[in-house]
Amino acid sequence: MPTETPTQSKHIRLTSHPGQQGTSGAPVIRWGAASAAERGPVVGTTANRSQRNVIGTHSGSYGVYRALAVAAGNLEKGHRADLTDTSPTHRFGPYPAWHDASKIVSIDPWGALVAEVFADYIERGYDIRPTIAVTQAHVHLPEIRQAVAFQRLHADGQVLLDDGSAVVTKAAIEPVWITMNSVQP
Repeated sequence: MPTETPTQSKHIRLTSHPGQQGTSGAPVIRWGAASAAERGPVVGTTANRSQRNVIGTHSGSYGVYRALAVAAGNLEKGHRADLTDTSPTHRFGPYPAWHDASKIVSIDPWGALVAEVFADYIERGYDIRPTIAVTQAHVHLPEIRQAVAFQRLHADGQVLLDDGSAVVTKAAIEPVWITMNSVQP
């Protein structure tokens, strides 16, 4: 049986560990910088180690689902996300704490806007993905409907609707773990 070359390997990389991030090709992170451009992108790709500047992987714990899709043949190993229409439904910030390296520990403050604020890196081939997903929803809770029915709560048409649903903005946040050798003061 022929020996597999590294490019033919059946191995599916789930995540990374300290010491596996890139050096020369990885963008430098200036944690606490005043803008996304100054701070630099968070790159958690498993496909190109030379670009990596964090520990872990894009999508964090969902990386296992990506690996299963690749193993099942439903997703190409080097698949890159299409970031079209990934802008958040609600924008928030920036806040002063976003520019203070001692306050933001494991959240990428620009994680919901990567397609916009890091478009130049993406055009150059860097695999940058959102670490925050923001969307709006209508939440239907029986307790709220009951409170509306018994007139303990009153619909305002903005936050609480006539049908008892609440209009909410949700954010799913993936933690980001940087290493000190990828950070510059």
